[in-house]
Amino acid sequence: MSKRLAKKVLVIGWDAADWKVINPLLEQGKLPAFKKLIENGCMGNIATLDPPLSPVLWTSIGTGKTADKHGILNFVEPDPDTADVRPVSVTSRKVKAIWNILTQQGMKTHLVGWWPSHPAEPINGVCVSNFFQKQPKGDYKEWILPPGAVHPPELANELKEWRVPIQEITAQMLLPFVPNAAKVDQEKDKSLHNIASGIAEATSTHAAATWI
Repeated sequence: MSKRLAKKVLVIGWDAADWKVINPLLEQGKLPAFKKLIENGCMGNIATLDPPLSPVLWTSIGTGKTADKHGILNFVEPDPDTADVRPVSVTSRKVKAIWNILTQQGMKTHLVGWWPSHPAEPINGVCVSNFFQKQPKGDYKEWILPPGAVHPPELANELKEWRVPIQEITAQMLLPFVPNAAKVDQEKDKSLHNIASGIAEATSTHAAATWI
């Protein structure tokens, strides 16, 4: 019987990451933690699939199947209750993902923010869907956690407190990403708002994962 090499495995997904962008940053010494991961592991180019749509690709990674087999085809899907579309959901996936297979084998697995993973699936562990960290649009009095964003559901109230609203992302926190942020005309250019939203969502995902 083969010996298990590791008791725990951590998989981190970095959507749209490109070595053409990463390598120059590594050479400039701007990604020291990431450089250490590479030095203690390995790196390489992996061919993508066509069309290169994030929900499609991440589902292929999670299932080992192409889109024609796993059923996730786009960012959106028809809403059966209306004549409109809605963000693609895990209910459209036709095959098991690795976390479902591990659950069937009695192994614990936690899933946070996989695209798509809403509604959260009942796995042997904690599942936090990709709706968990999404920032509400416009002004709001209360940031309501979407139903089904966390499984088991009894953890939802505690986990939701770890979300980071965009209002907590300060100008100082934006400077490492946009050194000339003060020069951006925010009346005409919404890029700073979009970057702040991305930071808030990534921080929320990180907080949930480390809490688990």
